[in-house]
Amino acid sequence: MSTANLRFFGVAAYEPIHTNGRRILVDPYLDDCHCNPKSDQIDRVDLIVVSHDAVPLPPANPLRQSTLHLPFTNPTPGTTMKMLFSAIFLMLTLLLGCASVSAAPAFPLKVSDNKRYLVDRQGRPFFVMGDTPWFLQKLPIEDVRRVMDDRQAKGFNTLFLEFLDDSRIPSRDAHGNVSFNPEKDITKPVEAYWRYADEVMEEAERRGFFVIMSELWYGAGKGLWMHHVKPDNAKVYGEFIGKRYARFKNLMWMHAGDRNPDPNLAECTRVLAREIAAAAPHHLHTVHNAHEFASAAFHHEDQWLDVNLAYTYGAAYLHVLPEYQRKNPVRPVILGETGYEDEPNAIHLLPDAKKGDLWTPYRIRRNAWWGVLSGASGYCAGTRLWRWENNWREVMHAESTRQAPYLFKSMKAGPWWRLMPDVKHDFITAGFGEWKQADYAAAALAEDGSFAVVYLPSVRTFTVDLARLSGQAGARWFDPASGEFKPAEGSPFANAGRREFTPPARNSADQGDWVLVFTAKASSQRP
Repeated sequence: MSTANLRFFGVAAYEPIHTNGRRILVDPYLDDCHCNPKSDQIDRVDLIVVSHDAVPLPPANPLRQSTLHLPFTNPTPGTTMKMLFSAIFLMLTLLLGCASVSAAPAFPLKVSDNKRYLVDRQGRPFFVMGDTPWFLQKLPIEDVRRVMDDRQAKGFNTLFLEFLDDSRIPSRDAHGNVSFNPEKDITKPVEAYWRYADEVMEEAERRGFFVIMSELWYGAGKGLWMHHVKPDNAKVYGEFIGKRYARFKNLMWMHAGDRNPDPNLAECTRVLAREIAAAAPHHLHTVHNAHEFASAAFHHEDQWLDVNLAYTYGAAYLHVLPEYQRKNPVRPVILGETGYEDEPNAIHLLPDAKKGDLWTPYRIRRNAWWGVLSGASGYCAGTRLWRWENNWREVMHAESTRQAPYLFKSMKAGPWWRLMPDVKHDFITAGFGEWKQADYAAAALAEDGSFAVVYLPSVRTFTVDLARLSGQAGARWFDPASGEFKPAEGSPFANAGRREFTPPARNSADQGDWVLVFTAKASSQRP
């Protein structure tokens, strides 16, 4: 159990908390347990383990995945705890260790019927919780595994990767292989290079990661591969990678790369997408333009565009909301990129920053919450890790990386896929701050009123119209810096009238941002 923290509630009940954030509550209803766990303690766990067949269980809770019964009916007095600790801890080690694997989606993913999010093959909603290591092939395979294992343990389910180094030509992998020979001819792949690319993809597939893959990075500034691609060689290259990677079901292709297209590049993107789609029709597609330009800015009319990738260094709600509101067609939006910790990344576009400032964990998580509550069905975090500097093993544990999956954790408290941005402030009616300013509070409410989330970038009193909820609602404060819930005073609340709320003073990072989560009546986790 070295990978879990253990918290006791009372005489017998305890809760191992795995490093990937998953929780298992053990024996909360033993006859000699005097802890009487509260409903919010039950709601937040992923699994309940019960060692007595005769233990009375509470009503079925749709927020809990399952209950596991271990075969300990009427244990002999004096041996109960010894038996439980030895057998249950063995079971928990297995459960906790493989939790993220067993929860992996059934690939391939596809767009939901309402076009707002992704679902897996079984129709389960998939929230994109991504990290951006980019050119992983630069590392030997043991370090590739190290990075992937770390991201999986932290709670990420998606990786941004690229087949070609986005900073230089030729592109060389960890073994010194070049991608093409001649080095700038994308129609002449070097087999040894691409065999290693296959191996990296296999490691991601083995761990159940969704991979958002760049096949050819056009490049910002003076550009990179944009100078070496035309529609004719794009057709050859697109056919090559489409056929080679069709066997992987966990892929979405991310075309272009830090560049708004001229007519030639726009056509190259279309050719690449069409050729890949012909070989691998089960793969999804998106486009990575220059920052402040989402995929649909230049490819809205292209039928192969499945996901609209938002990319901003400004206040995310200003960028994501208009993309969410795009029609004809509607597409899922994800916040694919925003600021990276300890980098400047056009930070002057934020309402409370200036040139020379650096992105901090607070500014990063604020943009993530702004984006998701403005309609994004996923978010991808970033740090300096992609640079693969000498201290990359330390950078791998950057604070913003630790905090990022907490957003996903809070979304799992209810049917996040039903959330709709509270654009007209029908739910949070006062205290929401000013539009285009750093104090703007974003909120989203499920279309059926069963779930609502409010993000406050700073402490203040605000007003919520509880009548918008579908029934009596539990309310919990969520600390976005620690991932911990705490009940809101007075919860649960009747779904009637307006009520003021004020968050706890400072969060665990000694900052003022908080999240308030409302869950009203039992609602299915299925779409």
